[in-house]
Amino acid sequence: MNFNRILNEVLGTVTKTAGKINKPSQNTAEKITQLGGGAALAGILSMVLGRSGGAKLTKLGSLAALGSIAYQAYQNYQKNQSTATNQKDGNLSEAAFNTTQQSEDKSVIILRTMIAAAISDGEIDEKERAIIAEEGGNDPELKQWVEQEIAHPITVAEIGRIVGNDTALATQVYLAARIVCQELTRKEIVFLSQLATALNLDDVLVEQLEKQAGF
Repeated sequence: MNFNRILNEVLGTVTKTAGKINKPSQNTAEKITQLGGGAALAGILSMVLGRSGGAKLTKLGSLAALGSIAYQAYQNYQKNQSTATNQKDGNLSEAAFNTTQQSEDKSVIILRTMIAAAISDGEIDEKERAIIAEEGGNDPELKQWVEQEIAHPITVAEIGRIVGNDTALATQVYLAARIVCQELTRKEIVFLSQLATALNLDDVLVEQLEKQAGF
C-alpha cells in the first residue's frame, strides 16, 4: 500500500468530513461505502471522532501542512532556548521536516498514532465495528489493516520505540495526535501526556506545537 498517498488522503478528507457524522447509522455506512483507499480510513476516523461532537482538523489538510506546522513550532522552540546545552538536537533544518520525500514507515506511524488517538477516549462498540468491517471501502488490504489497528491500537511505548530519536518525526506524530484529540477528555489528556513522554518531547516544545496548531 502507498501509505504516503493514504495519509495525504486521510488528512485532506478528515478536514472536510470530521464532525459531520454524529453517530453510526445507515447513512454513515453509505458515506463510507462511497469512499475508497485513504478516504475510507478518513471516513472511519471521522465516524469515530463524531461520537464526541466532531473535530475541526482544518489545519491538517495535507502531509506538507503537518510538516510545516511542526517546523514552525520547532523554530519557535529553538528561539526560546536560552543556552546551547538545552538544544539536544542542535538546530534541525527545515529539510528534516520536509514531507515531500516522506518514507512509508513515517506515514504508517503517523496513521497508526492517529487511529490510537481517535479511540483513546473509549471502546469502539459492536455497531461501529460492523460498519467498519462491512463498509471499509474498496481496498481489501487497507480494510484489513484498519480493522487490525482498531482492534489492537498501537501503544505509546511502541510509538516511542519506532520514532526513536527522530525529533522532527516526533513533533509530527504528536501534532497529528493532538489535533485528533480535540475534546481533551481525561483519557485523551492521559494519552497525550504519555505520548509526549514516550516521544521525548519536553513541555516547552509540546506547548509550542499546541500553540502553532491553534490550541
